[in-house]
Amino acid sequence: DVTTQKGAKRPAWCIFGKQNQNVETLLFKGKFYDWPGDLKELKPINDAANSVNRIPSARRPPSIVEMLKPADVNKMLIKQDIPVNMILEQASLGRGKHWYDPIELRGHDIQTISLNVWHVSENERYEVSKSSYGQFHSDDVYIIRWRYKLVASGFHSITTGKASVRKTDTGRDRVAYLIWQGVNASPNEKGISALMTVFLDEEKGPHIHVIQEREEATFIQLFDGTFTIHMGKRNQSKERKSHWRLYVFLGEIEVENHWWELPIDSTNLRSRTSFLFIDNVKNIMLLWHGCGTTDEQRFLANKSAMKLRERRPEEFHFNCEREDIEFCEIQEGDEIDLFWTAINERTQQRKYHSLLNARSNQKLTATMRIFHLSSLHGPFVAQELLYPLRSPDHIAAFPFTQADLYELHQPALCLIDTDKELYIWQGWNDLSDDELDIQLNNANLQAGCPRDMRFTAERRCAFRTAVEYCKAKPGSTTVDLTCSIVYAGLEPIDFINLFPKWTVNMKARQQNQLDGKNLNQKDSVSDILQHLCREQYTLEELRTRPLPEGVDPSKIEFYLSDDDFEKEFHMTKDEFYALPYWKQTNIKKPLGFF
Repeated sequence: DVTTQKGAKRPAWCIFGKQNQNVETLLFKGKFYDWPGDLKELKPINDAANSVNRIPSARRPPSIVEMLKPADVNKMLIKQDIPVNMILEQASLGRGKHWYDPIELRGHDIQTISLNVWHVSENERYEVSKSSYGQFHSDDVYIIRWRYKLVASGFHSITTGKASVRKTDTGRDRVAYLIWQGVNASPNEKGISALMTVFLDEEKGPHIHVIQEREEATFIQLFDGTFTIHMGKRNQSKERKSHWRLYVFLGEIEVENHWWELPIDSTNLRSRTSFLFIDNVKNIMLLWHGCGTTDEQRFLANKSAMKLRERRPEEFHFNCEREDIEFCEIQEGDEIDLFWTAINERTQQRKYHSLLNARSNQKLTATMRIFHLSSLHGPFVAQELLYPLRSPDHIAAFPFTQADLYELHQPALCLIDTDKELYIWQGWNDLSDDELDIQLNNANLQAGCPRDMRFTAERRCAFRTAVEYCKAKPGSTTVDLTCSIVYAGLEPIDFINLFPKWTVNMKARQQNQLDGKNLNQKDSVSDILQHLCREQYTLEELRTRPLPEGVDPSKIEFYLSDDDFEKEFHMTKDEFYALPYWKQTNIKKPLGFF
């Protein structure tokens, strides 16, 4: 039996082992309060250069709290003008229709010659009919062969500065294979599809893997605004309890419009876009527009829905006995009884964040921006996430998905700017079920878990960045911008409705609830920052373990008042910090401040 022993001397035995760089064990990492959370994402350090700047032993080495500084908000506020561009065989395809190079002063059109689509199922592939082009299922894998060519156009004269409309059909035929993979597709089908593509590829063209909800503009435009993702498998989609289906409308450009199927539930509605309800028994299409949609959005949603009505893809399983498909268009706030029947809401209750009674302007003024705040590569920086279908001429209602937040290395911190409100989204400590991880987490390593210490320092920097961002943001002096912190798995409904669909992550919810957070909790950034930046604690608070949040464990004594410090150390702070670092350490150890 292992008994807990305490004493002033070392034990009679101990573990003696060797550690190799970059493959250290968790027990070894746990001895250091500022060990980075993920070594694989860190840049290598040049040992020679590092030795030059080595800190003398007489000085206290700077802690992670002191080294991390807020991100540069002036750089963050400069919007990146990076055009959407897919590159295949060293040729720029832009959004899939046209590309112009402002440096070379020439461009080319992309012309589609032919398109073939195969559905992969049970180690076989089946070519789908043209009426089903653009219809995909979340549990399946599809192979698309795209034959196209580049036609030179848009040459600019250097002397006159005028554009030429001359087009020359000199491009060779090119072929690309696009492998679309649903998020719930089996690993077997994903592997088989890659192998099948090799056998299909007689032209030796490039193979591109396309992940569901990560599609680029070049891929979506192949289906002329009818690209649709259905739930489930293609061969099992008839087995539904309800004959109603719900699809959310996305995209700002006509050829890039697309639909995602969602479960029938009023919580899935959003006021800033349109939704299509389909009854495939009575052949009814019900197009619902949220009150926050623009005239252009409603027009594009109507046009895309009419294309689906005309083509009648078999994936919607319309009743063949009825020739016509009844079409109805309604606005939020003026719903008919059929709408509430379709959404299965007898009480006509709006369980989503409706903008019908919103005090502020319902119309969007700018596309939402998201910055990932992290110090994994050394300094604390803000990396902006880019919307795959971004366009400088359009405002996107839903440029990002929930996966953009939850697939980041956790615990993550993100600054989200909706133009009318700022959020700091805080992730969760994504621990594995490994017993050692659980033991380390419970023990808390007395001075705080190493990941917690680094994350606390990152949180402080993130909150300071948010405050400075608010002050520097244009128009912030005339508009009172609120800045709130929300927590993964516990997000309030107004935050959830910034994304086109949402599924509660129970692991994140449980972890944040264990940390004392509550459902729908929204904290003020300024209030939490004030707590994290507290500079003075009582003697009793500094001797508790774990330490209060925000306390730098490398200089616990710093947070004592001058009077308490002199009582414990019998000298002033200035006299103490004038001593060599090794002497400071020897003094702190017996007093319990190390």
